[in-house]
Amino acid sequence: MVDPIKISPNASATRSVTSGASQAKAAPAAPQKAGSVAGANTDAVSLSATASTLPNELKAGPPFNTEAVNKIKNQLAEGNYPVDVDKITDSLFQGYMELAG
Repeated sequence: MVDPIKISPNASATRSVTSGASQAKAAPAAPQKAGSVAGANTDAVSLSATASTLPNELKAGPPFNTEAVNKIKNQLAEGNYPVDVDKITDSLFQGYMELAG
């Protein structure tokens, strides 16, 4: 879900327009602190107790075998991981055929 963007009535933006003949750039407006603008609000975020707890599936650890991942990572770093090009090609082609219908 996407929240709509709300623009404060106190917000302002400036932009200088130059003619095509002039290549000069205008200096950007100096940023103001949120507290220095009259009527400015500060944003705050808080999580509910439900949102701040981990789902039961993740309490036991990541949803993959970290030992196997580390083993493959080490083999790749050493250049000893076997690559079966035919198996990869067949798998890619099968996936393509499923998408192509």
